[in-house]
Order: sequence, then C-alpha cells, then structure tokens
Amino acid sequence: MDDNIDIITDIRGFNRFYTNFLGLLDQHILDSGYSLTEARVIFEISKTEHCMANQLSSILSVDSSYMSRILAKFEKSGLIIRNTSREDNRNIEIRLSEKGIDIFHELNDRSNEQIQKILEKLNDEECEKIRDSMNTIKKYLTIATTNLSIRPYKKTDVEYVIDRQLSLYETERQFTSEVWKKYLVQGVLALVDKFNPEKDCMFILECNENPAGCVAITHSNEEQAQFRYFFLEPELRGFGAGQRLLDMALNFCKEKGYNHVFLWTVSAQETARNLYEKAGFKVTETSENSDWGVSVLEERWDLDI
Repeated sequence: MDDNIDIITDIRGFNRFYTNFLGLLDQHILDSGYSLTEARVIFEISKTEHCMANQLSSILSVDSSYMSRILAKFEKSGLIIRNTSREDNRNIEIRLSEKGIDIFHELNDRSNEQIQKILEKLNDEECEKIRDSMNTIKKYLTIATTNLSIRPYKKTDVEYVIDRQLSLYETERQFTSEVWKKYLVQGVLALVDKFNPEKDCMFILECNENPAGCVAITHSNEEQAQFRYFFLEPELRGFGAGQRLLDMALNFCKEKGYNHVFLWTVSAQETARNLYEKAGFKVTETSENSDWGVSVLEERWDLDI
C-alpha cells in the first residue's frame, strides 16, 4: 500500500475533481424536473422494450422500495406502461410509453448539448485526448471492478438481443424505419427458430451477471457461416470485451469445420470494422442503402479460415 501511496493520492484527487464536474452535469438534468436517479431509471428503461423492477434495482444499485416509488410516480405521470410478462405471468414488465420516450430523448439531448457546450473551448485534438484518456480510465477501472463472462444464450435473452439492438442503432445510427426493425426482429427470431447447436451459436456477454452484449454465428451452408448480431453496451467498449466475443465466435467456426465466414456491416461502425480488419476480414462488396431511416454504405466482409 505504501508503495502506491502517490497513485492512491492522485486517484482520490481526480475523484474529487470529477465529482465536482459531475455535479455540473447533474444540475443540467435536475433543471428538467427529474432527479438524477429518476433520469438514470429512464435511461435504463430505454435500453430495452421490456424490463423488470428488480433488474433496475440491481443495475442501478437502488433500494427496491425507492425504485417502487419512482416507478409508481412514472406510471402516474404516464411515462411507463406495466404489463404481465409473456414468459412468466408472475413478473411485471416495464416499458416507456410514447410520452416516456419523448422525455428520454429530451434528457438525452440535454446531456449531449451540455457536453458540446463544455467542449467548445477545446480544439479537435484536445477533445480526442480527453476521449482517449477517459477510455483508458474506463478500461482499467472496469477490469479492476467488474466480472465479465460469456455464456450461450438462453430463451430469455432473445428479447434483450432484439430490443437492445433496436435501441442502440436508433440512438447511435438513427436507424428508425420499419424496414430496419422488421429486418432485425425477423432475423433474430429466424435464428432462434432454426437454431442448430452443431452449426449455430449465440453468445451473451455478461457484466456482473447482467447482459451486456452479444454475438452470433448462423450457418449459410456446410462450409460457410455468417457472423451476426455483434454489439456491446457503450460502457464496455474499448477494453477488449468485443475482441473476446469475436474470438469466441471465430473459434466456434473453426471447431465446427467452417472454412469461410462473412458479415454485413455499415461503414460508420468504425470500432467494429477495426476488429474485423485485425481478424483478417476483407471488404468484398459495398452498396448504398437508404431503407433504414438514413442513407448508409453497407459493406460485406469475408474471411477464409
């Protein structure tokens, strides 16, 4: 401990600085009429089409009775809708109403605008240095404080895989069209319906026992497989979790005797594209697509194993 006292002192100093900085950010949320905890609950509900109160309490480390009061307030205000679970009628699922979705977008835009305003005095290079430094901090503190694991999917994961991708692609890529939603939903359901464990796989990344990402392999024919449904929660990006998922999927392909793997992505997915290139994938085909809500350049990547 004594050998690390300078590091410990610097970390504590940074913690005090960043706590004050977060206070500035939090005040902007409080100006909206919602407490910081309420805003966090809204953000968390927005991640999936359906979730449960105990999940929210666990993920956000909020006392269950306090969470119940927040959800009761949201329901009274028309921000959420509660329904009996289709999988287990003993469970009550929660989702945002149209009003709740509007509030989520308002809070999200407020947060983005505030960060943009803070960064106005800095040039692009300085902003990049901040991002790189924050990614470094996030990477090593996540490694030090979280338990990451990868497991085969379960039936209860299917809704998460669908809902979370719809949410992430809407937020990050503005994919909002019904064509896109139908393409994604039908694709995942088809994989599950025709799932063959000797030819197909779907792995779920867990962070502290909560779903935090996914990757899948589907068989195209006896020798060729397709890499699909690869995503990570934003807070887990940048420190190797995506590489672990990619490696596990490619190892599955090798074990099952595939000699070729391909995938489709869009050019804007820079981080994922870097992983594909590092693994040996090559771009073999491109095409413009404007059916998903915004115009994108689709890319096919291929890899001989």
